[in-house]
Amino acid sequence: MAEAYPTDNELLNMQSDGETGVEYIPTGTAPYYLHFRRLLYRLLLATRRANDLRVFDEGGLDIGVKPGKFWLGTELLSYAGSSGHTLADDKPNIYIYLDSSASLVTNEYTGFPDMATTPHVRLAQVSTSNGDIDAITDCRTGHNIVVPYGAGGLKRIIEEHTSNDTLTVAESGSVHSNRAATSMVTLILPTSAPAGTVFSFSVQAAQELRIDPGTATIRDDSGQTADKYKSANAVGAALSLIADANGDWATIAKNGTWTEEA
Repeated sequence: MAEAYPTDNELLNMQSDGETGVEYIPTGTAPYYLHFRRLLYRLLLATRRANDLRVFDEGGLDIGVKPGKFWLGTELLSYAGSSGHTLADDKPNIYIYLDSSASLVTNEYTGFPDMATTPHVRLAQVSTSNGDIDAITDCRTGHNIVVPYGAGGLKRIIEEHTSNDTLTVAESGSVHSNRAATSMVTLILPTSAPAGTVFSFSVQAAQELRIDPGTATIRDDSGQTADKYKSANAVGAALSLIADANGDWATIAKNGTWTEEA
């Protein structure tokens, strides 16, 4: 059902919009063109942010992107805007996005990347044929209101394990413990995790907690052998790991005694 308007009498008596500051033009106002320009001015002020990072048609197969900013974690990145990007012809779907370095990608045809493994800002989905752009679908929905991870009191996800589990890349940044476990727990790290994927582990029950890297290596002072788990069983022991560019795991923080599989 369509959204209802206020009554005609209410509309005629409105003076201004309290939220945006846009003023309504009173009936009989002169010179009308001046008040109309004032109305446009206030409307443009109220809608200016909606133009950030908007993809637009420049004719033929060319697109441009308006300037704007976006958050990557707690870092605010800027895109200066650009024009003259010629898209491939006869493509039913071209996925336009900014990568985590604020570089524009215009040659993705199968879909937007997985956000868990390739952080990005989705801008538009474009279709082309016969040397022209057929349609541009705005994909910026959800990017205009973001709580940066790690800011403003946003807390890390903490998961308590009482049985074995395999972690996923999408869980990067989370903390895992064996609280309430009554036997050994093995947590398996994701394979081929992108560099920068982070996990933290905490022994909260006096049971062995094993961190299994699969065929990769967990590198620390207890050993650097591939396909060997690290383990601890004393309450308070903690371990933080980050995936490196070689597909292994570097230890970035450790408390207590962790040993490598014999």
